[in-house]
Amino acid sequence: MAIQKEIGDGMNQEKKSKILVFILVLLITALHYFTASHRWVLHDFFRRLYYLPIVLAAFQFRLKGGFITSSIIVLLYAPHLIMYFGEINLEVVNQFLEIVMFMVIGLITGYLVEIDYKRKKTLEHQIIKLADMENYTHNIMDSIHSGIVAFDFNGNVTSMNKQVDDVIDTDKDLKEFLEQQQLTKEINKVLKGKEEYLKKEIEYSIHEDKAINLNITIHPLKNISEIIEGAVLVIEDITMMKKLETQVRRGERLAAVGQLASGIAHEIRNPLGIIKTISQTIRHDVQDDELKEGLGIIVDEIDRANRVIKELLDFSRPNKVQVEAIQLENLLDEILVITKKFGEQKGTAIYLFVEQSCEIEGDIDKLKQAFINIIINGIQAMKEEGNLVVSLEKENNKWAVVTFKDRGKGIPKELLDKIFNPFFTTKESGTGLGLSITHRIIEEHQGKIEIKSEIGEGTEVKIYLPLLRGEVE
Repeated sequence: MAIQKEIGDGMNQEKKSKILVFILVLLITALHYFTASHRWVLHDFFRRLYYLPIVLAAFQFRLKGGFITSSIIVLLYAPHLIMYFGEINLEVVNQFLEIVMFMVIGLITGYLVEIDYKRKKTLEHQIIKLADMENYTHNIMDSIHSGIVAFDFNGNVTSMNKQVDDVIDTDKDLKEFLEQQQLTKEINKVLKGKEEYLKKEIEYSIHEDKAINLNITIHPLKNISEIIEGAVLVIEDITMMKKLETQVRRGERLAAVGQLASGIAHEIRNPLGIIKTISQTIRHDVQDDELKEGLGIIVDEIDRANRVIKELLDFSRPNKVQVEAIQLENLLDEILVITKKFGEQKGTAIYLFVEQSCEIEGDIDKLKQAFINIIINGIQAMKEEGNLVVSLEKENNKWAVVTFKDRGKGIPKELLDKIFNPFFTTKESGTGLGLSITHRIIEEHQGKIEIKSEIGEGTEVKIYLPLLRGEVE
């Protein structure tokens, strides 16, 4: 709309200029023809007035305007000379030379204005091209997922794309971020040519309870002569990549455990079964109480070893999820009936809060196993009496979120990434396979687990499971 308005204003101005030139030419010509011939002082004055429309036309319409206007004036003024003089003499020649000057002035002025007009158009075209290139470059930078910051040779920020704020996600000044992460010195090294290329990974805390992994790269910005004129800082959020790497490593560990289990589990189980049978037989026959107690310990330890082998075999066997529609609140009710007695023995009260009804698809037995593992871990984490709260809600009409929150001793931050690894445990008698199995079950249901923990404050486990399609709609 603005461009159309500008074009319309230009056309109106051009039309007004044409009318003004036309009126001036007619007015001056009329003054000549209606003024007595013997009053040549006035005629000289009127003749010089012709330069006004000529110059005006040249400035408004360039060479074309100067030529056409001066030609029209010549055609209108020449008959006046012949009419009043009737003969050719020196005075008439002077007047005709004046007519030639009309043409010369019109052509020269129009030519000069034409050159100036072309220069302006060329400059305007270059400015438009430069602006288009700048917009194009800006759009490219904004389309890049990573944050990009450009610095001049003095280390001052010259430009940055919008992803910088999105990646860093902070209201702090960029310079404060650079100083905090000790990047200013690194940038100066690149600017001074001490380093050709710098790359580092940092962990940046957005909030108190959230940290992201950033990959920082610094490149020198060189001109056509290979002279360093500045530097470019690229900030890439690699948090998701780190999580995927952790999942891959965990998967590799699980695969190794599966191969190990399938190779030795059966060989170990057979002699353990024989030892257990013999121990039970001897225990039944002997009368010595101390010996009976010792044999009972052997049987208990064999049972414990068999449980570990069973868990190992669970890793080696391919899992088939028996999919069916599950009303999560009903499943959680059943689980609380099973675990409530165990909680009471440990002095723990378990509460369930259902904020929204949620229906999902999955294997009831496997989900029951996963949830019970988490509840038992929460109860065992509270050495003194306490409460374990289980809640159910929806998130974004996409996820069913089951939250388990205890008031136990908490998990150190450096161990949070390891708790799902096979054989990793903080318990004195644990096998380290319970949470690994839980994690795998949730992944088999296309879900995810998030854990937050503070030492002395307790642990919060959130399990996200996709809602049924009908639930989502």
